[in-house]
Amino acid sequence: MYEIKAERVAELEHVYLVLRDIPEDNPFEEEMLGHNTVPGVLTMQTVRAGEGKMRRYAVDGCASLAESFLGQKISGTEFRKILASLFSRIAESKKYLLREESFVLRPDCIFLRTDTGEVELVYCPEYEKPLTLQMRELSDWLLGYLDPQDAQAVYSGYAFHVMSHEEGSTMQRMLTAVAHEPEGPSPAPVYRLPGEEQEYVVTSVAEEGSYTTVQRPRKKGLRGLLSFFSGISVLIILGCALMWMMG
Repeated sequence: MYEIKAERVAELEHVYLVLRDIPEDNPFEEEMLGHNTVPGVLTMQTVRAGEGKMRRYAVDGCASLAESFLGQKISGTEFRKILASLFSRIAESKKYLLREESFVLRPDCIFLRTDTGEVELVYCPEYEKPLTLQMRELSDWLLGYLDPQDAQAVYSGYAFHVMSHEEGSTMQRMLTAVAHEPEGPSPAPVYRLPGEEQEYVVTSVAEEGSYTTVQRPRKKGLRGLLSFFSGISVLIILGCALMWMMG
């Protein structure tokens, strides 16, 4: 796996993200992305530099995720839009035979267009870092930027965090979890994130980066119905006993 060495470089009227010390491989994507435009993927140029080579990506009219929220907090609406756009870009790229593990999902390499807020991604064929691992690292970073006063931000952020750390989780499952509406008042609500055999109770504490989660068995289907009727039966028995004592 190629260790990313990224920097921003201004040249005349353009700004580029530059990745240096690229290995001397010649993957098919190098030729394809050098002459074609893929929606949501920054145009990749390969440049020779001495005995090595580097890749550069034009980022005019864009700001990285790290830059966009420097000193700011992410709202629930912003979080949902960013995640939906990011997943959509990766899913669409499969039409062009791009590999998901070669997208660089780091806060300094994920870009937002300043006019639309849409995501633009860096693709580096040599990167080859498993998407699941990248998602987990991205979710860890995002937790520190959630607006603790925004119930949707806390819920969506923690839903993504929990699902990205589950084995076998997919992008669709993550989006489905994020789409759930929070329960309870803000700023200290309790949320229930549906899982397979359990639910996650996520408590937001209005302190920067301070959140906790617990897991408990999930009642559903017949088990939930039986539990409901058992509760009613107890109430009926107690009522009858009280009436007999009063009679």
